[in-house]
Amino acid sequence: MRKIILFCFTMTVLFSMHVSGQNLAVTGVVSAEDGSILPGVSITVKGTTRGTTTDENGKYSIDVPGNVSLSFSFIGFQTQEIAVSGQSVINITLKNDISQLNEVVVTAQGIQREKRSLGYAVSEIKGDVVNKVPEQNFVNSLNGKVSGVQVTSGGAPGQAARITIRGGAKSISGDNQPLFVIDGIPVSNDNDGSGAANEVSGAATPNRVGDINPNDIESISVLKGSAASVLYGNRGSNGVVLITTKSGKGTKGKPVITVNSNIGIDNALRLPSYQTKFAQGNRGAYLEGTSLSWGPEITGQQVTSAAAGGTTNLTVHDPRADFLKTGVTINNNVSISQTLEKTTFYVSVGQNKQTAIVPNQGYSKANFRTNVTTNLSDKITAGINVGYTKSNGDVPYLGQDGNNPFFSLFHVPVSWDLNGYGYQNPTTGRQINFRGGAFDNPLWTVNKTYFNTKNDHFIGGLNFAYTPTSWLNFTYRLGMDQYTDNRQSFRDIYTGGNPNGYLSNDIVSRQQITSTFVANLSHSFNDDFSGTLSIGHDYNQRKYDRNAQTATMLALPGIAHMNNATAFDPDYEYHSKRNLIGTFADLRLDYRNYLFLGVTVRNEWSSTLPQANRSFLYPGVNASFVFTEAFNINPDVLNFGKVRLSWAKTARDTDPYRLQSTYILASATDGFTDGVTFPYIGLPGYMVNSTVNNPNLKPEFTREVEAGVELKFFKNRLGVDFTYFNNRNTDGIISLDVAPSTGASSLIVNSGRTTNKGIEVGLDFQAIKTKDFNWNVGVVYSRIRTEVNELYGDLDKLYLGGFSGNPAIYAVKGERYGSIIGAGYKRTNINGVPNPNGAISTDADGYPLLEDGLILGHIEPNWTGGITNTFTYKGIRLSALFDTRQGGHIFSGTSQLLDNYGVSDRTLDRGTNIVFDGVDEETGVKNDVSAVKDQDWYGYVSGSNAEAHVYKNNWVKLREANLSYTFNIKRSILQSIDLGVYGRNLALWTKVPDIDPESSSFGSGNGQGASRMAYPSTRSLGVNVKLTF
Repeated sequence: MRKIILFCFTMTVLFSMHVSGQNLAVTGVVSAEDGSILPGVSITVKGTTRGTTTDENGKYSIDVPGNVSLSFSFIGFQTQEIAVSGQSVINITLKNDISQLNEVVVTAQGIQREKRSLGYAVSEIKGDVVNKVPEQNFVNSLNGKVSGVQVTSGGAPGQAARITIRGGAKSISGDNQPLFVIDGIPVSNDNDGSGAANEVSGAATPNRVGDINPNDIESISVLKGSAASVLYGNRGSNGVVLITTKSGKGTKGKPVITVNSNIGIDNALRLPSYQTKFAQGNRGAYLEGTSLSWGPEITGQQVTSAAAGGTTNLTVHDPRADFLKTGVTINNNVSISQTLEKTTFYVSVGQNKQTAIVPNQGYSKANFRTNVTTNLSDKITAGINVGYTKSNGDVPYLGQDGNNPFFSLFHVPVSWDLNGYGYQNPTTGRQINFRGGAFDNPLWTVNKTYFNTKNDHFIGGLNFAYTPTSWLNFTYRLGMDQYTDNRQSFRDIYTGGNPNGYLSNDIVSRQQITSTFVANLSHSFNDDFSGTLSIGHDYNQRKYDRNAQTATMLALPGIAHMNNATAFDPDYEYHSKRNLIGTFADLRLDYRNYLFLGVTVRNEWSSTLPQANRSFLYPGVNASFVFTEAFNINPDVLNFGKVRLSWAKTARDTDPYRLQSTYILASATDGFTDGVTFPYIGLPGYMVNSTVNNPNLKPEFTREVEAGVELKFFKNRLGVDFTYFNNRNTDGIISLDVAPSTGASSLIVNSGRTTNKGIEVGLDFQAIKTKDFNWNVGVVYSRIRTEVNELYGDLDKLYLGGFSGNPAIYAVKGERYGSIIGAGYKRTNINGVPNPNGAISTDADGYPLLEDGLILGHIEPNWTGGITNTFTYKGIRLSALFDTRQGGHIFSGTSQLLDNYGVSDRTLDRGTNIVFDGVDEETGVKNDVSAVKDQDWYGYVSGSNAEAHVYKNNWVKLREANLSYTFNIKRSILQSIDLGVYGRNLALWTKVPDIDPESSSFGSGNGQGASRMAYPSTRSLGVNVKLTF
């Protein structure tokens, strides 16, 4: 990798060595007709790539070669050209362009289009919006800023973020996350989880898109629907996130050097509420070695304690405060960019280091990026884009995994002196634990176990453009995305779930190579009618390799080396390779710049499908009509109006090696011994995989209709973007459980149908706009509903994910996607007849009755939204983002366990009587039997009853806040200083107890909607300094 970095740096220097002639320095101020200054105006030397932009005060400076013309352009204003003619100061007032909005956005395959011409929804976010508040994983920064986009993650450093677009259920059981494309190169967003895909276990491994340095991002375009993403084929079937990194354009003249540093502190946003009255124990008696806090009231009494080495007086401790600490996040980034006569370049290096709120855990990464573009001639342009990230972290385990420190920490009794008792017996080396079983003392977990990940991630590409004539252009792009993740998992001897110790070395590697060729033709038939045609071909190859060696017994404690192992599992080795070939065409017709028609078609050949179904074609059509221009509507109120309509069909192939039977290492048991696992005494042995593959698989298909309207009022002061979409997903590729008598465990089939529809609204409003003060408001809103229409034959539900016990998440026929199914209150009498008004049945002891297999709620929200307020006064900027989720449900396994163990403050009413509101199962008479709320009550009503802990997943969060001031220093090497303070996840309002309902126990899988002992989300506060030279 060092050689690659050195090569890239050398290429940057060589590309940048151009000799400039005698230049004239031109400065000035750009303002609007109302006198307000205009930051971000693009100023270019006509006929060249040389240019710059105005700063926050509307000022600019540019060196020009002799008598040339300068072009001034800005969205919403008319482009104006002025001849320099020896002038050293040029101040200009731009005129409003209320007749048209010529905003250009990046669409599929890197094709740039005027936004007014698009017949589908595209949302674009600038890099400075993403980076207002520092975030290690930029994906988390999209929350509340783009309608239809939902991001979930946990609070662990480096933890994967799950992102979905428009509900995220186009595939019933497949991957529902979008494709990420960086500078035209498709990249992997895998996190290669260490646990079962649908279970709450394994380590919080990062998703690889999170390796990107947020400071390098120029803009992000989100292609939401099928019509927008069809050119990317089946990889873009869940939407596409296009990331454009900085290029150095607009920095003509002297190089621009930017130094950006910030430091922040992190603390748990929300922790469970605990009772501080009762000690560890069972049925009122003090007892160590148990998770239960159903012991005596703490009054300072003396008790026998093995942990204390004799006797001790019971006192109240705070194990959570004793264990958790303040995390620290430090970011440093330096970049240099410049535009020369024929070349632009951008080079950056960055470092991010985050220590966790948990001892001995954290995550760090170092980034390097170089982007260079040069004009080899008047007709040929070449570019190179290279990004490299080296990351390293000790990351936590998730959910109910025995190595998750929060699983034990959250139910440590308040009578246990966590730090005082310690975690290891100094004489025997054995663990000191408040409980027995597989779950450890949390201090043992963070000191004697770890999961370490070391990753090298390279993303690079070459691109060429040849423009032989004004109407013809050819582009070619070759890109590679490659990473290798070296992981080591260690659990010392005497660890609860691995008393003999455990060590695993796991190497995960992915490589993706993409080659894309596009020919672009344009033609004006007359003054009214013109068109463009893009035709292309792409090839994508993806390789996946994984090798693991696992030791299940260690000879000596504390030594994490395979030479210390005395027993091993069979080595694990897996390799896969898949190819995808596509051809595509995109035709755009333009009538008088207000009526647009687009027709798109793509055909693909996938190596993972059988030959008969390997080739599949899907088309798309879209149209837009700018009616304000067509009908010459008075622009005083409505100055821009557009309607759009699209229809498209997309497809999705399957994973490799799902067509024919595969073989795995054989093993056999007899019920009396440990059995035999091959290879045995040097002899290999294999058996057919228990999954029955399908040689007749065909692709999944999605058909989507989308309609929308875009409006601009009051000279672009108010903008409204409304979208309606409806898609139908068929032929889902799913895995079905089959009867053990068949000799198999599962069967791969094409089946399943879902519908997904909803609305998206975006609102931009300049509430106040004066020369010195501005107040801008941005609002996003989404309302989405996904229904499961069909599964397979008589199958009525399909498992998506869940805990090892009650409850689990299913796709249920006739229900909204993601049903929470588990034990809940019985609402029928002894004969199975429903009780009047849904009353709950009770038994003779006054206890409510329970039954299994009930639908307790659905994970999909009714609506989500966000509102951003931005205030600017001269150099002062203040912004705040609130976002919300309303509707849907979440199961809190954390609350369930804390009640069952007697740890939560809800159990302070222990010993009181309750007459449960229900009816007798046999007589139907209202219950009047009193029951005692004791250990048995909570163990039954809470511990066995999932319904008691299914909550409406409503919340509002102050997601971001930022206050900064810019000092402009124009007469020195230092051009500006930007000082700021920021906060993330500052406040949460919800009725869901104990947890942040946004935090995930499931990583990036489909089985969302449940949380059990999840890593808490964190509140961050920090300061930021940015220097521009």
